[in-house]
Amino acid sequence: MRLLRLSGLIFSLSLRRELTFRANFLFQVMMTLIGGASIWIALTLIYTRTGSLAGWNQGEAAILLGTFQLVSGFLATFVEPNLSWFGGQIKDGRFDHILLRPVSSLFSASLGSCAPLAITQLLPGLAIICVGLRQLNAAPSFWNWLGWLLLLAVGCGITWASRVLLASLAFWTPAIELDVLYSAVWQFGRYPSDIYHQPLRAILTYVLPIAFVATFPALALTRGPALPILLPGAALGLLAILLTHLVWQRGLRRYTSATS
Repeated sequence: MRLLRLSGLIFSLSLRRELTFRANFLFQVMMTLIGGASIWIALTLIYTRTGSLAGWNQGEAAILLGTFQLVSGFLATFVEPNLSWFGGQIKDGRFDHILLRPVSSLFSASLGSCAPLAITQLLPGLAIICVGLRQLNAAPSFWNWLGWLLLLAVGCGITWASRVLLASLAFWTPAIELDVLYSAVWQFGRYPSDIYHQPLRAILTYVLPIAFVATFPALALTRGPALPILLPGAALGLLAILLTHLVWQRGLRRYTSATS
């Protein structure tokens, strides 16, 4: 609860600071709307040439895309502002300041600041989901929504964990920056995992579990939650968080302070 209150305070203070520059806010909203419109147009163009993409109709694919946009908004708002170019903090000693804070270094390094205006990315995500539901002409049941929310939470947890694990490599190889690689792999999540051939599909499900970011939540909302997905998903999310904690602690033991 303490960390949740601290997160809320960080977001509130950051939002107040950003809103003092109203031009930035309006520009961010405009860019978000343009980005949302562009990804919707791209999806529409795909379905002008086919009625189904690996068994996904346009409404289902729209819900997947909207879900992906929601998790992307979470990543851009709360995670990326902290972990972008994390290796630089290790090399020049700025990481020492994180270790001096009276809070978990893992929390402080990965969620200690935010970019509140990036949360506007949630708006096109929600809009695209609504359009997808309208195209399906179906009202998901309570259990569908619950399954979607649970898997969405799993997707956010896996997203945070995978990003922290990648950043943690800086404890061993601070000169290597893999942010661009992560961004490239991340884009695989905006499409149904069914479109990829093996072994790439298995890699995106079990090794780099991008499928849990949007594909499986969208399946739960459109076709109903399935225990063979919910239970492994929850287990995988918890395992990812535990692994992140263990790797982080191992990295801290390896870290040498710039002032030592």
